[in-house]
Amino acid sequence: KSGKKGGRGKGERKTGAKEEPGGGGSSSGSRVELLVFGYACKLFRDDERALALEQGQHLIPWMGDPKILIDRYDGRGHLHDLSDYDAEYSTWNRDYQLSEEEARIDALCWIQA
Repeated sequence: KSGKKGGRGKGERKTGAKEEPGGGGSSSGSRVELLVFGYACKLFRDDERALALEQGQHLIPWMGDPKILIDRYDGRGHLHDLSDYDAEYSTWNRDYQLSEEEARIDALCWIQA
């Protein structure tokens, strides 16, 4: 960096990066960068459409239940049977045994919690 207070040296760019608290013991600290950009758009006022959306007229019943309404583009509309994903019926990891190292780490986590 340049020797000037608050200035940037030649070839440096302003990134807006911030140092995280507790920089992990390094003198420079860890940096997190964030890129933000946007596009111009035009907004069109349509009061009738806005009122219909506010009243939920665009919603459809999920699995035929009129009490549960979802947007027609909602991904949950494609979920008809979730029993394959229920934790109590899942068997893919029931027999998994922790290794000694994993058990030690798990015990340390519970002690510190």
